[in-house]
Amino acid sequence: MADRRGGIVDLFAGAGGWDEGLRQLGHEAVGVEFDQLACATGEAAGHARRLADVAALDPMEFAPLWGLIGSPPCQAYSTAGKNLGRFDKPHVIACAHELAAGADTRAEHATACRDPRSLLTVEPLRWALALRPRWIALEQVPPALELWTIFVGLLATHGYHATAGVLSAEQYGVAQTRKRAFLIASLDGPVELPAPTHRSYNPRNPHEVREGERHLRPWVSMGKALGWRRPGVARTHANTSYGRNPGGASRELNRPAFTLDCSCGAWTFEPIPTDSTTPAGLHPRQGAARVRGIDLPSFTLVASGLAHGQPIWVHERPATTVLGDRRIQPPGHKANATDPPGRYDSRSGTRAARVTVEQATVLQGFRRNYPWQGSRHQQFRQIGNAVCPPVARRVLAAAMREDR
Repeated sequence: MADRRGGIVDLFAGAGGWDEGLRQLGHEAVGVEFDQLACATGEAAGHARRLADVAALDPMEFAPLWGLIGSPPCQAYSTAGKNLGRFDKPHVIACAHELAAGADTRAEHATACRDPRSLLTVEPLRWALALRPRWIALEQVPPALELWTIFVGLLATHGYHATAGVLSAEQYGVAQTRKRAFLIASLDGPVELPAPTHRSYNPRNPHEVREGERHLRPWVSMGKALGWRRPGVARTHANTSYGRNPGGASRELNRPAFTLDCSCGAWTFEPIPTDSTTPAGLHPRQGAARVRGIDLPSFTLVASGLAHGQPIWVHERPATTVLGDRRIQPPGHKANATDPPGRYDSRSGTRAARVTVEQATVLQGFRRNYPWQGSRHQQFRQIGNAVCPPVARRVLAAAMREDR
């Protein structure tokens, strides 16, 4: 463990995504959070919390500081919301430059912002300039990368080595293609964002291994992370049973295949239906895929427990970004809060997957039994707002220069 010469503060700490990653490195932080339920969740998980408004605190209360972590609220910049932060960026940038020059003009710029949360993005910079921690790690949605890049330059004028970029969660073992902008900085020497541990997911060619990624582990699909099976049947269209079964003999895919010989002909891979009309998990216009020889099914039914009726894409790729909702939206779908659960999406050709709180917890990279507090809706919201712990751990190690 490094000689800290002070503590670690996690600004806008939420339910504890950063803190879970930090704990895996053998360190603990004091989290500052305004949301009472998120504080309760963090405390239930064993993380120290202070219920307070980050913008109203005097950073010197926490001196001396070894490390600073921050995830300012992303709603102002998120494309899933009103995205009013794009209009506020000039004020945020001006305020950041003025803070770096020693002038606190937050109150002046706050009155001009369309979204009051926009200016919270400068808070980690204010705390960093006041306390000069040895290392810094920040996170925001990808549209905030422009701000992080500006902060990199401002921190450099105060002696920090810093870098920023967008990381995708599936490249760090998370079963989700969640992309976030990260900034890391250090007073102790050059820093680099962490190298991936898993391959990137390419939606156009999911099983293509990109140049330079052969040594990495494969990305993890949503279905695999949740332990969902892919049951179904394989039907041979050879003339079987002396004509008594002209539709072909069927066998479930979790059993050994029929003997393969030259008269097998084409095979059809079909989901197991739950009623006499439409197989569960399929849109009425869809049907089984017929292929020559043996191939993978185009779509099938997930048939066990709460996975019943889930669409096929959950087995073929990581989850899309968890947004604080019981639905994991299908690839190609722009999340809309008015869409009912399980709605068929004509643009992507499939449906949203439905998950429980525990399953969303796994997809976000938390331990399965994480003690979320509040109603189910509030728990989903906390999950969607959290940093993925496996990504946090790697980013923090890079910021501390412990991965060198």
